[in-house]
Amino acid sequence: MQLYAVKFGESPFQSKYVFRDASVNEPMRIPWSYYVARYRGKNILFDVGFRDPPTAEKWGIELIDVEPEVASVVDLSSIDTVFITHSHFDHIDNIDRFPGAQIIIGHDEYEHALQNASLSVRERLLQSNVLTVKEAELFLDTFRFEVVGGHTVGSSVVYFQHDGANYAITGDECYVAENLTARRPIGVFFNTEKNEAFLKKAHGIGVIPLPFHDSGIFQTYKKVTENMVQII
Repeated sequence: MQLYAVKFGESPFQSKYVFRDASVNEPMRIPWSYYVARYRGKNILFDVGFRDPPTAEKWGIELIDVEPEVASVVDLSSIDTVFITHSHFDHIDNIDRFPGAQIIIGHDEYEHALQNASLSVRERLLQSNVLTVKEAELFLDTFRFEVVGGHTVGSSVVYFQHDGANYAITGDECYVAENLTARRPIGVFFNTEKNEAFLKKAHGIGVIPLPFHDSGIFQTYKKVTENMVQII
């Protein structure tokens, strides 16, 4: 397996969104990212990012053109599988760029997206090759896609093992690794009890968290290009 984290943007953020127990709302700076893997001859994305400049401006996000960097390791025109952890714009809005890929998404999140996502997302989700998961399913005998429903109505995580270590691509059930390592629930939630239950379970089995908004990911792992690091 080869697994990479890709940073496609940066912005200010507020600690009250990251940590439910934040006593002081301190400013933070976070990356906006997704993950890409090569595994058993498959090219796989874990969430897809977004590309709309007005949306980026609204959120104060400095978008980065990372496609040339990603192309050095994976051909984005040949993506086989896309796991969607949840339907917030920064995780799903580029889904229309992968018409031939199999899309995997939580069932309730799929239904929510059909009512609330952008037109391009809704049109793509109504096409073929979309698999919805109600609880949990195993893919490629390795990636366990499990619905949590803490951050959003059908938000999900992806567990896998490599070289004896347990990992989870956490969606926004963790904004940063500290949510899991210190068991600090997130500040933006649909169901905080479900988020807490996920943190307890993952912490208990020693999961290494791979969040989407943690600058530590890009400082800890091997730098491949300016905005991409190799996890595995």
